[in-house]
Amino acid sequence: MNKRTEITAQTKQNLMDAFWNLYCEKRIEKITVKEITNKAGYNRGTFYEYFTDVYNVLDEIENSLIPSLDELPVIVN
Repeated sequence: MNKRTEITAQTKQNLMDAFWNLYCEKRIEKITVKEITNKAGYNRGTFYEYFTDVYNVLDEIENSLIPSLDELPVIVN
């Protein structure tokens, strides 16, 4: 992995972490992009390079935590 890719991945992770910290404190409807970027230390433009809105951040987190159905083991009765 080259340096640029590592920085890009870290930036995205920092934004996701900032979102998660806010999400633990309040409902998603009350979280703004400005709050996320202020907490993460980036500007709004950087946020929109990675996500479309706050709901998209939650989707990304869920997708990274929940394996796809194809990856789940088959249960035979």
